[in-house]
Order: sequence, then C-alpha cells, then structure tokens
Amino acid sequence: MPRVALTLLLCLAPIVAHGDFREFRAVPLDDGLAARLNRVAAATLKEFPKLTADNLALTVIDVTRPEQIGRADFHGDAPFYPASLVKLFFMVETYHQGRMTPEIQRALREMIQVSDNDAAAFLLDVLTDTASGSELEGKALDDFIDRRRKLNRYFASLGYDISAMIKPWSFGPFGRDTQIMGEKLANRNRASANSIASLLLWIVRRHAISPQASEAMLALLERPLSPPRPTENQIAAFLGEAMPPGARFWSKAGDTSEVRHDAAYVELPGGTKLIIVVLTRGAADDKTLLPAFGKHLLVEMAQ
Repeated sequence: MPRVALTLLLCLAPIVAHGDFREFRAVPLDDGLAARLNRVAAATLKEFPKLTADNLALTVIDVTRPEQIGRADFHGDAPFYPASLVKLFFMVETYHQGRMTPEIQRALREMIQVSDNDAAAFLLDVLTDTASGSELEGKALDDFIDRRRKLNRYFASLGYDISAMIKPWSFGPFGRDTQIMGEKLANRNRASANSIASLLLWIVRRHAISPQASEAMLALLERPLSPPRPTENQIAAFLGEAMPPGARFWSKAGDTSEVRHDAAYVELPGGTKLIIVVLTRGAADDKTLLPAFGKHLLVEMAQ
C-alpha cells in the first residue's frame, strides 16, 4: 500500500474502524524494529535459560511519530493465559457499556491501579449480568455461560481472538465458576501480545470508545515510577523498574505462579514513545525477568 494511502487510512481509523484489531494489522511492520526486538528476545532467553522461546511473546509499537508508526512482534499471535492483563478488556467494556456509577468507578480504580481481583469480579458480574454461586444444570448453566461470553462477542466483532469470560481469582474458582471453565479449561481466559498491544494502541490514540473514555483509561493506567505504595505498585519486578528517570509510564501488569506479564505505554525523556507488551510463561518466580527485558529493549532503542 502506498505510504500516503496508508497514512490516510490510519488517520481515518478512529472514525471508520473505532480501534478494532484490523487497525493494528494495518500498522506497517518495521524491519528495523523487528531486528531490535529479535535481539532483545535472544538476549533475554540467553540470560534466563529457564525461559524457552515458545514461552515468550513480545510486541512493540513505535508511536513516536503519529504519522508513521511501526510495529514488530516475537510470537505476537501466540495464545497465553493473560492473568490480570484481562482486566484491560474488562476496563474497555466498562466504558463501552457506559454505566458509570460511583461503585463502578471505584471498582475500576481498584481493578487497574492495585489489580484487585474482587473489583474485577464485581465488574464482570455487572458487565455480563451474572453472579457467582452454586453449581447450575441444563439451561441455567447454558444461559450463564452465554451471558459470560458477552465480552468475547464484542471483541470478536472488532477482530480480536481473545477470551475474557472468567473472573481472576486469588483462591477460587468455585461452583458455577468452576463449571464455566469447561473441559480441559477450554473457556479459560486467553489473549496474545498482539491483541493486548492493539488494545493499548486504541487507547493511546484516543479512540477507545471515545476521546474522553480514552483519557479516563489512561488516567487509570498511569503509574509514578516512584510509587507511594511500594509493596503493591506494578513497578518493582515489572517493566517500570527498568525505566529511566523522567520517563512517563502507563501500564497493567499480571502474574501468577505460571505467568509473568506486563503491558505498557512509555514516553521516554528523549521523545521516544513505545507500546510494549511482554508475555512470559514458566519463569514467573523470577522477579528480575521483566526489568531485564526492559533494560535490553531500552539499550536497543537507543542505538
């Protein structure tokens, strides 16, 4: 596609596509950025031998110049359990439905800023008109599962291949929330680095639902690099730990005993602006992994 036509398409995307996944696919692949990202992946895998290549997925979008953004990925379409990164999809759907009561606003803050699972569970119930409880049978169970697929259907209509129908649990699930997981966890939450990066691109370009909604979501995601609550901040042990003084940082992290992820938008002091998504599996206990990746990436981007 000619550069002028592509630039016009991207400029019109907020009106025509409303930030769907096809907008992400329209962003040109950047060979130089891909070479850098491949070197970062190689350096990270060498430094952390416990992490294998098929358990690492990366997506970077360079949005420094709005008229000429570019992207690259490493296993960007590979499906991963997203852990708390699924809360990004919950957040967007909350603004899509537009029901902003004081309790919903409080839940949004707690879900994104401190990654509270109870807040996420409350919002998923509100968004899908469901409630946790004892086991169900027959049509009642079918109806419950169908309502919980509401977010999947919305994002599928925008070109996303994700699943966001299960509550993030600290100790569960129980009852019907166990049933909904399906045989061999077929309904487990699922996303890729590219799908999450696409969602952040939608927000950063100010056309997630509306410019006002995008601004509100960015306000929820912004994190000081020296947070007031150091024990629960999504900076230490994640990408934010690698950021230089003077950087501005917006992010949502997620980790379990199985995975360690981060999804971020960063504005570096020199003017570079990047969307970065890192998904890892099998090395979740290593809190140095994501900061090391961030340092490798910053070195490459400075060259």
